[in-house]
Amino acid sequence: MIEEKNLQEYHSLQELRENFSLAELFDLAKKKILGEWLEMNFYFNDAKKIYDAVTNEIDDAELKLLICKIFSLNFDDLTADELEKISALIGKNQRNELFLKYDNAAENSAYVETQSELVKALQGGANILYLYGAEFRIPVELHDKIYIGCNNAVIDFTHESDIDLDARNIIFEDVQIYLHHPITLKMEKSQNVKILNGTKKTLSLRPTLKEIFEIMRGRNAFESAEKFKNRAEDLRGVAVGETLLEDKNYTFAANNFSLSPQWNFDFVSIVKDFARDKNFFLTIAPVHAEQLYNNERKLQIFADFTYIDGKLTILNLYFETVTLGRIKIESVLRELQNKISSGGGLGYGLHIIAAYYHKHRY
Repeated sequence: MIEEKNLQEYHSLQELRENFSLAELFDLAKKKILGEWLEMNFYFNDAKKIYDAVTNEIDDAELKLLICKIFSLNFDDLTADELEKISALIGKNQRNELFLKYDNAAENSAYVETQSELVKALQGGANILYLYGAEFRIPVELHDKIYIGCNNAVIDFTHESDIDLDARNIIFEDVQIYLHHPITLKMEKSQNVKILNGTKKTLSLRPTLKEIFEIMRGRNAFESAEKFKNRAEDLRGVAVGETLLEDKNYTFAANNFSLSPQWNFDFVSIVKDFARDKNFFLTIAPVHAEQLYNNERKLQIFADFTYIDGKLTILNLYFETVTLGRIKIESVLRELQNKISSGGGLGYGLHIIAAYYHKHRY
């Protein structure tokens, strides 16, 4: 039992490492006893780290990682789930240190990987925000901010009117901006910004939005099935949703991205029947996948329609990309996809593709 060991007999990290397990040190930390011992034995910096971790109620895996670092312990006693969490934490900490060490005003900076972390950082007064990998919404009402993208971060703009970012002293660097509306962003102070066009509602000159709504109401009482079928098949290149490409969803062995579409509300009833029990994916070679990921991470999903069993339905889905042109979106029943996934088909993600090709090209 931990209580049977007298901490006061020990006065160095080495002595605690030799006499206490990771589980015991973790328990002492949670009870705030370990922080007190560190402070009494003049490990003031380490004591503060433990105090802060416990006070802020960080994840148990992160606390164990901190203890392992302080006491130079290995991870033999950790569970598989804890090891997975710690692996992610180490990766994030390394990325954090990599980007923040170049900033001369680190106290005003924050490194974030989710929208929640971004909100907390802004609430904490950060003025330089490093956005890693994900999709973010930026509050343009907060002036004097610098947003620096890492790993093709995407900024989602839903604003419906032009914005003078320079006047607000909002600066973007190395990001992709996805526009939902045909607005103009004045941002001469920004650099290396790619604009992704999410403003197109249809690819063809027709049909009009009114015609789309009319046909979604279904066949009327005065038209034949053949006439309705012709009307339905005039619906081509209609934007029905969008998706964000994630490198973690790229399967190297199968050469495909698995997709998590966000469907256009206007078409939800039609998509619901079409998408039932299906997963969607994009088959694409690694080199092309990396090109698409680097240049067009967020994409609109387009559909061609037809008439089947008395109602309007989707014939096929695809992307219209600047980088690679038209790319068909494929689907598979979830039961089959689960069998494929459980067979060890999941790949490594795009982050290692470049290194792989460099290593094996000769």
